Amino acid sequence: MKIIEGGITAPKGYQANGLHCGIKRSGKPDLALIYSKVPATAAAVFTTNCFAAHHIVLDKANLRNNLTRAIIINSGNANCAVGNKGLHDAECVTGMLGARLGIAPGLILMASTGIIGKRLPVGKIEDALTSLTDGMSKKKYAAASRAIMTTDKKSKQIAVKFDIAGKNVYVGAMAKGAGMIEPNMATMLCFITSDISIEPVALKRALKIAVNDSFNRITIDGDTSTNDTVIAMANGLAGNKKLTLADHGGFFSFLQALKFVCRYLAGQIVLDGEGATKFIEIKVRGALSEVQADKVARRIAKSPLFKTAMFGGDPNWGRIVAACGSSGVNIIPRKVELYFGQTAVFKNGVPLVADRNKLRKLLRKREIELNLNLNQGDAEAFIWTCDLSEEYVRLNARYD
Repeated sequence: MKIIEGGITAPKGYQANGLHCGIKRSGKPDLALIYSKVPATAAAVFTTNCFAAHHIVLDKANLRNNLTRAIIINSGNANCAVGNKGLHDAECVTGMLGARLGIAPGLILMASTGIIGKRLPVGKIEDALTSLTDGMSKKKYAAASRAIMTTDKKSKQIAVKFDIAGKNVYVGAMAKGAGMIEPNMATMLCFITSDISIEPVALKRALKIAVNDSFNRITIDGDTSTNDTVIAMANGLAGNKKLTLADHGGFFSFLQALKFVCRYLAGQIVLDGEGATKFIEIKVRGALSEVQADKVARRIAKSPLFKTAMFGGDPNWGRIVAACGSSGVNIIPRKVELYFGQTAVFKNGVPLVADRNKLRKLLRKREIELNLNLNQGDAEAFIWTCDLSEEYVRLNARYD
């Protein structure tokens, strides 16, 4: 597998575009389009929040036939919690885009991100559709990536190339997300394109596995968004024999590529966390089950006391063991071992003498690793998170 240029338009048969249509008062790009020249097999994963955005209702209905041709994405407006008018607005947008592209609205998916509780300015989107569709090309992947950003400081995109039975296959992806990030999908959007030929059930399985291994392993602030969406498209133009779950070799190759791009983008989201200065990996092992290991890791990752200590470079390991002990998992304190990187700070129920200057130097790094061993079993889990700074408070004290 090789990383290449091209983002979401790297696979065969895809075009994209991104521009400013007037949703954002800042004048920054706020409308994007991904288009496949032929119908593509499609699969998606959505937020677990009961206040799901209206585009999710529309997408779930349109995904019943497992096919799509286009995805239109707006930023600056979540189109969420505005009553039945929200679904009507989403249907209007996909209907107008379908007319422009000459395809059925049912073959169009939509995604929105931004402020909750405000009507989607359909008129502004309508006025921009001609420019959006006429301007789409294989070269506009970066423009599309910029147009889906909200509080992101940088765009997030990647593409890879690999081989299946002698055929070159490509996977491209772009994502947005910086705040309101919590496992079980975060405040994030991700769009994945591929030219692989694959059965719908196999694509759904691969996407679920990849999301669980990436986007469901990150947390920035513990808040689960209303708009979380990951959509994958596979248009079959690579010309490979259609993959099924029974084709273990081919499916594994595709899955590895999918997991790679999702993990990469998940890491980029954490690195770009609102106000974040550090990327933190929390590894918990020695648990009785993966569920328990995951529960402990998540509890630590969401602790404001832990996150602020990491921002300040304070090796206050007491906050970590306290979070561990309040996780709801039956911890045996005398068995717990805690390491900052490879440096042990707590073992056999008692603190270890450690050079605080050495620990502070370790915590000044951009990337930090914490290792916690419960010494009760063989299961393990990890979570990626970031620190919590004054900048996060400033950004979220007023967001409109």
